[in-house]
Amino acid sequence: MKVASLKSSRGVRTGLLLTGASALTLFAATAAQAQEAEAAAPVAQTPAEQAAEAETTEQDVVVTGSRIRSPTLTSPSPIQVVTAQDIENRGSIDIQEVLQQNPAVGSAGASRTTSTFGTGPGRATVDLRGLGPSRTLVLIDGRRTVAGSPGSSVVDLAMIPASFVERVDVLTGGASAVYGSDAIAGVVNFIYKKDFEGFRFNTQAGISERGDDDNYSANVTFGRNFANGDGNLLLFAGWQREGTVLNTARDWAARDYVSLGTTQRVGTPSDVNLTAAKNLFVPLYSPSNVGPAGAFSIAGSGNRIINPDGSVRAYNAATDGFNRAQYGAIASPVERLTFAVRTNYDVSDKVNVFVEGTYNRVDTKGFLEASPLRTDGALGAFNAPGNANGYFNIEHRVFRPDGTSVILRNPYVSDAVYNAANDRTGDGLKDISFLIRTTMFPPGTRSVTTQRDNFRIAVGGDIDLGGGWNLDAYYSYGSTRSDTTMTGLANLYNVANAVQVVPDINDVNRNGSTTDAICLDANARASGCVPMNVFGLNPDGSSKISAEAINYVKASYQAHAFQDMHAAALNLSGTLFQLPGGPVQVAAGLEYREESSSDTFDPLTNQARNGYTQATDTVGNFSVKEAYGEIVVPVLANVPFFHNLTLRGAARISDYSTVGSFWAYNGGVEWSPVPDVRIRGVYAHAVRAPNIGELFEAPQAGIISITDPCQGVTLTSTGTLAENCRADPGVLANIQTNGSFTLTVPDQQGVGSVTAPNPNIQEETATTYTLGVVINPVSIDALRGLTFTADYFNIELKDAISRISQSTVLNKCYTQGISDFCQFVTRRSTASGAFSAGSVEQVVRALVNSGGSKTEGLDFTLSYTMRAFGGQANLSTSWTHLLARGSTPLAGDAFDNSKGELGSPEDAANASLSWDNDTVGFTVSAEYIGPQYLDYENFQTRYVLADGSLPDKKYFRIDSVIYTDAQVRFKVMEEMQFFVGVKNLFDVDRPPLFTGVAGNINGQYDPIGRRFYAGARLKF
Repeated sequence: MKVASLKSSRGVRTGLLLTGASALTLFAATAAQAQEAEAAAPVAQTPAEQAAEAETTEQDVVVTGSRIRSPTLTSPSPIQVVTAQDIENRGSIDIQEVLQQNPAVGSAGASRTTSTFGTGPGRATVDLRGLGPSRTLVLIDGRRTVAGSPGSSVVDLAMIPASFVERVDVLTGGASAVYGSDAIAGVVNFIYKKDFEGFRFNTQAGISERGDDDNYSANVTFGRNFANGDGNLLLFAGWQREGTVLNTARDWAARDYVSLGTTQRVGTPSDVNLTAAKNLFVPLYSPSNVGPAGAFSIAGSGNRIINPDGSVRAYNAATDGFNRAQYGAIASPVERLTFAVRTNYDVSDKVNVFVEGTYNRVDTKGFLEASPLRTDGALGAFNAPGNANGYFNIEHRVFRPDGTSVILRNPYVSDAVYNAANDRTGDGLKDISFLIRTTMFPPGTRSVTTQRDNFRIAVGGDIDLGGGWNLDAYYSYGSTRSDTTMTGLANLYNVANAVQVVPDINDVNRNGSTTDAICLDANARASGCVPMNVFGLNPDGSSKISAEAINYVKASYQAHAFQDMHAAALNLSGTLFQLPGGPVQVAAGLEYREESSSDTFDPLTNQARNGYTQATDTVGNFSVKEAYGEIVVPVLANVPFFHNLTLRGAARISDYSTVGSFWAYNGGVEWSPVPDVRIRGVYAHAVRAPNIGELFEAPQAGIISITDPCQGVTLTSTGTLAENCRADPGVLANIQTNGSFTLTVPDQQGVGSVTAPNPNIQEETATTYTLGVVINPVSIDALRGLTFTADYFNIELKDAISRISQSTVLNKCYTQGISDFCQFVTRRSTASGAFSAGSVEQVVRALVNSGGSKTEGLDFTLSYTMRAFGGQANLSTSWTHLLARGSTPLAGDAFDNSKGELGSPEDAANASLSWDNDTVGFTVSAEYIGPQYLDYENFQTRYVLADGSLPDKKYFRIDSVIYTDAQVRFKVMEEMQFFVGVKNLFDVDRPPLFTGVAGNINGQYDPIGRRFYAGARLKF
């Protein structure tokens, strides 16, 4: 077989997934692709379709969003394309960074700059239309791939090597009828390189202007035909590393800043709230009141400091505050290693087989300040029922050998502490509670290391049955393994034993002394218990806790996750018969998928006794059997006003082992009155089944931040909110002490969260509409390189699977006065350690099928390619304008609008200008994020003025920003190219958003600043 004929058939058989119609083209096709497409474009085309024609003219292609093979097939759904050239011109080694420039992609739910702490640093996800990563289906070469987060369907983009990507197709709108569950907002389809012949080496290095965020990349691709051109082998190896950016390297992150305005707000109508609104973007240094010396509650008076001499005083922020921020990071380091292989072989002119596999290893690290160690709450050392504030005895009844007993105090407790303490638990013995910062635990901070391994293999083939019919099948297996360790934690069982200390009056340790400090419990002593002195610091600032005691109580968090997926599919496609407009084409197929996931933790973490979090093991699996059908009907062609009229439809039935059977379906129409204009529309009913984590997850406990609606309420405040707040004894006591309900940083950022499971959760559904026009004036020679698209989109999600937010629980209990929700809120009756009386100790958050959500808007793109100044120029712009966005937290609730609020800008756009000739080229691109406002329903409405009105909206406004990138390329010879570039060219600052102002800030704005890169590309 000749190489030429191999190329022709292989274009069919490798299933190259190229795009049909784009409503949101991120970048224009390359100059060469556009020139080829211009020559024979039969109807209005987007740059994505032009790129498809350039590579596969007169060959069958499979358009993303369809299973039907056709050389002329387009799509009625909005699709965008990001080519390998686009990725190179951006200078990005992180594929997520490129996708985030797209206005259709929401804020990054997980990225290097959003998941820098906790137990999953460095993950990367994509979120179309802001509906959540679990509603965006990520594919590789049109096939599902295993999730990167245990128990979910969310693929970790950190595992996808940017250098191995040929293109990315992004289809927006429901696509469940074609691809199955999870394609609510759309599909992101990564097309890997294949059928490559030659050798290519790429290398790149970069660094920020401030000397951090260093990044490096090197990869090699080798491809060769064999067996007289009947086969092709491709090998790829790549390495990437992205460095750390520490909080201390940026002024806005180096200290524990909170929004000044949020601390000034009062919970009653007052003009003080106008001053507070004016100061929302003013930073106030507010260090944690939990430092190495600890914060103690003695006789119900919380936040007390024990001096080195044993005396007791009130906490002083100026001298005792602990700056947690200096130990964190803005961006996590990520290192990737990737190997890939692909081979395909023409067994005959009619049969082709392929095997492909990839392996990725990702290593990341998270950074946190030293852990808080507390005695109260679900994550405290003393959390027995009836002891909500975590008091433990500082005096104990000890029996002598003759059977008599005596009450002895902890020998580490000073006279001042002992005299001030009283009995809070009712057992007749004095007690206290505390919260300390474990800076004495080596290395003085918490570090989180994670290693993720992803393996994927696919085998399959296809058969040309003749007569325009084709049969293909494949089997794929994928697995993700993740191992995470967090250091610097404490074994709360051992802590409880180690702080209950008495003098050894009976000389139980047989050393001849009756004054030694020993652990109270004999079984603990037998197990190696070492007394722990937590009562303040030494005069030199060092800890009184001995190294032996630290070794006895220290612990770590260990998590092991494994998820795998088996998938198989059989597809038949071909032509039924001819109509005046062309052939009626169909596709039908069967699919089967099994997924299993296990997320297991160390025993202490299972039991909420590691001093940080509770995570219980989650193990589950499901299987699904599916059948689908798709049809394309070309009704008319080449008649007046109907250059083309095509109808299409698809339907899929899915049978899950967990939630049963359901249907997904869609219908679309394309009408070209003239070759230059195509009008398109799609209606789709999309479905998402609950994933393993949503169905099988056990209760989990952790730490969250809240905005307490009771903050600022006084004895004279009126209204339902004030009355409900004062009804809590702890809140009332706080008001009586402080004049208004006053909270500390730990009160708002150290709140316990319990996530309740719901094994009865059901699937969610979405109704999506898209209607648009594509204008490509191919009949005008000077404008053949111009493409304009305009699309309307509307996605309504019903029965959305979601976890009730803490703000919803608190608002329903206190603002709306719905008592059923108050059972999910636990407040402290008295002060405990660093926590204030009345502060929220815990919020229970249930998983529900909520009232749903909606997003609606307009997309516009304009792309123009032309010859200019001796080279090829390309201008590409895209703009998304929101008409509506928001959610209904629970069925029957009012719609919570989020359009124009932080995370959902009403307008977002990008523009790119490129120019290249045979030796040099450049690209300048700009991303625009429109002005946004702080949440109206849950934030602005809490700043009520004396006359009952709210402050002017301008005080809640975040100004628009524009990020500009640039790259210059030099081709020193045909085989070698050098390039240099800069990101955030004008060093645009991150908006001044500080703690207390909620929102996914670093997921939307650039927190790093100006950075440079340079590299080289060689090909032979």
